[in-house]
Amino acid sequence: MIIPVLHRILIKQDKLEETDASYKKLRELNLVMPDGEDKTRKQAGVDRGTVVAIGATAYKDFGTSPPISVGDKIAYARFSGKVINDSDTGEEFIALNDEDIVCLFK
Repeated sequence: MIIPVLHRILIKQDKLEETDASYKKLRELNLVMPDGEDKTRKQAGVDRGTVVAIGATAYKDFGTSPPISVGDKIAYARFSGKVINDSDTGEEFIALNDEDIVCLFK
């Protein structure tokens, strides 16, 4: 289990196949784009995800309570944060600073 500390927000990044129109179309046609350098680079540029956990001091510097909650879909600054792999499940997450959250999707 990964627990964000201080002002960090832990998110599960959306998959490239869910956000990129070309990859989405390939998936609809039941075609699979092989993993490679290009796909890895494009996946790193995905700037949307789902909030998994919120650090205890997130948004305290702004004098407000967190405007986001666990389960919210958000957009964040592209190429921000640190990729973290959960050693128990093998899942990949991103730890962001609270100020890197750009918007909330409702």
